[in-house]
Amino acid sequence: MQLLQLANFVLQNLLQSRISFIIFFHCWANNETLQFTQQVHKPHHQPIYYQFAHLNDWNWEHLEQRYLDHAQPTLAIYVDLSCLRSRSLLAEASRARLYNQHYHWMLHDSSDAFNFYDFFKPTNISIDADVSYVKQHIADNSGTIIYTLYDVYSNGNHIGGQLNITVNYELGCNETRCGAIRYLSSLHLRSRYGNREQLTDVVLRVATVVTQRPISWPPEQLLRFLNQINDTHIDGIARFGFHLTLILKDLLQCGMNFTFKDRWSYGDYNGGSVGAVVDGTADIGSAPCLSTPGRLHLLSSIIETGYFRSICLFRTPHNAGIRGDVFLQPFSAVVWFLFAAILLLIALLLWLTFYMESKCMRVRWRLDFVPSLLSTCLISFGAACIQSSALTPRSMGGRLAYFALFLISFIMYNYYTSVVVSSLLSSPVKSKIKTVQQLAESSLTVGLEPLSFTKSYLNYSQRPEIHLFSKRKIDTQTHNPELWLPADQGILRVRDRPGYVFIFEASSGYAYVERYYTQQEICDLNEVLFRPELLLYTHLHRNSSYKELVRLRLLRVLETGIYRKHRNWWARMKLHCYSQNFVITVGMEYVAPLFFMLLCGYILVVLLLLLELAWQRYMQRSE
Repeated sequence: MQLLQLANFVLQNLLQSRISFIIFFHCWANNETLQFTQQVHKPHHQPIYYQFAHLNDWNWEHLEQRYLDHAQPTLAIYVDLSCLRSRSLLAEASRARLYNQHYHWMLHDSSDAFNFYDFFKPTNISIDADVSYVKQHIADNSGTIIYTLYDVYSNGNHIGGQLNITVNYELGCNETRCGAIRYLSSLHLRSRYGNREQLTDVVLRVATVVTQRPISWPPEQLLRFLNQINDTHIDGIARFGFHLTLILKDLLQCGMNFTFKDRWSYGDYNGGSVGAVVDGTADIGSAPCLSTPGRLHLLSSIIETGYFRSICLFRTPHNAGIRGDVFLQPFSAVVWFLFAAILLLIALLLWLTFYMESKCMRVRWRLDFVPSLLSTCLISFGAACIQSSALTPRSMGGRLAYFALFLISFIMYNYYTSVVVSSLLSSPVKSKIKTVQQLAESSLTVGLEPLSFTKSYLNYSQRPEIHLFSKRKIDTQTHNPELWLPADQGILRVRDRPGYVFIFEASSGYAYVERYYTQQEICDLNEVLFRPELLLYTHLHRNSSYKELVRLRLLRVLETGIYRKHRNWWARMKLHCYSQNFVITVGMEYVAPLFFMLLCGYILVVLLLLLELAWQRYMQRSE
């Protein structure tokens, strides 16, 4: 056996594959193994780490754990097909599904006794397999050996895939080195998945979720429902994923066999479409799902293909929005106190002005009386309210004081009114409830859309506010038949009962809001996130051989904008409030404090009038 040429070929192949770790399964004699090792260890050769396993000395039970366990990206495996026990090794590797991207197989055939195609036709070789069939030929009497390499893979033997053997290149090796490569096909011009971009010979098994229609329906009827593009709010997430799967089908040129499930899963990874992918009865799930820690032990998230946003929607209760602070908000407390002090100071200056004028000015310029300090305070306050005064100082200094009073009042009043008007007319009043905990502690009535993931979240969430919410809002309504309502009924109840809270999935429920609500009613809505906003991913089994191929195709869908087009059609993630399209009226929640102040003022006036009348009567009797 020409082991020197073989050693050079192996080193050249490892160099091209960028691999430094290899295990040899052989049946060579001891002196031949020594000769091979000496050739590998020549100084001008690259360093490699190797291990020899004689095929006659070992059994292949627990093959991967005993011989192939490694922490490298890829481990090279050389198998000499001329050895009789090599067939049992290859059969065990097929049973253990070891023909995958984690192993670089070199299957060396130095004779014509081994029928490679017939042996590997039923073998479980995956689409991501890195298997090279090496056929050896003697070129001439000079000792040069020609090695012809074939790329070997299958699109999936378990779902109808056929064995594919494509000739790649030839390499000539003598006892010192390997010569130039002669390419026999265009395989080297493409990447591995560029050569395996279509699955025309397989039928992928797809687990499909349908929650709004009975899965007992005939498959043809369920497929018609999923293929429809109207009523996007009905099973929006599941149908969105289904249409993306149809695009993937066209890109892969494969068949698809759909099985229907009524939920994503019972727990993290049991039952439903997720459970079908986990137990291997489905190759892919069409409906995207959440990436939870439990699922990621068994599944791999391929690419983001959706959004999940569960919200609590309600209109502001009419009796929960009375606010008087809006009339104090334009200025801080310091500004209000400073303004009041300035008004008092000007009132004092006006009183001194009137007093000095009555003492020092000519008689014909004097007032008939000297106003009291209370009167000048009233004049100052009236100027702050943009009211004129019947009393006007006659002196230049007094009129300058009046000018300063009216100027500061004008500036303050214009800023104040502009801020108040913009605050009152910018948007309807919003509730102060912003979190689930505040919602749980409120007196508002709650209803929920009957979704499986909402029920699971209430039962399994570790968040303390969800436990409080479930205890106060759910457990107290266990006998209420209206606790769980369809999305359309819950949305209508939110519209008709301000203060009623309905919890639903945004991508489906927003369609009902846009259909049944006016623009003014939409602007009046309050939203509280029921659970953190999360992304949905397409998942494949952790050991699936289609992971990289599906990822590349879905990335293509993402890059070309097809995903964005479908997402905008199937998933509504935001409500738009166009407040410029209508006049926002100021309700009693703002005006009530003003009427209350007016009422208090009239009551005080009446009390003072009664006191004055009583004092006058007392004085008359005392005379």
